[in-house]
Amino acid sequence: MLKRVARLRQVEKRQAALKLAQAQGMHGKLAALRDRSGEIAASYSARRDAGDGSELARQLQFTASIEALRGHTASETHKAEQSSHAAMARLHVAERRHEITEETLAAQQREEEMRLAARDAAQLARKLKRQS
Repeated sequence: MLKRVARLRQVEKRQAALKLAQAQGMHGKLAALRDRSGEIAASYSARRDAGDGSELARQLQFTASIEALRGHTASETHKAEQSSHAAMARLHVAERRHEITEETLAAQQREEEMRLAARDAAQLARKLKRQS
């Protein structure tokens, strides 16, 4: 029974690690998108080559759209970071539960080995006693 629980804890730990990797990957992608959006917005904001008012208005509208996208992406990045932290916490819990189960299983196995050794020693003592 305890071995089955240990296997379940191992699966739980692997799933938690997978979810952590996914959360960290999403956070990284969103952070890169946020940063790139900021670079594009800064690049367009620095431009001074508008030929007329309508071209300037298009540039300003485009820059505002990029900034809005950047703001939304920053919000999503923050949520992804929180999700990553939560996934890390779940992984730590799963790892600890797995460790506890493994420790309990190891202690149980040691106890069984000690019982067997004591039984073997008692059998040997009886055998030696009969021979003498």
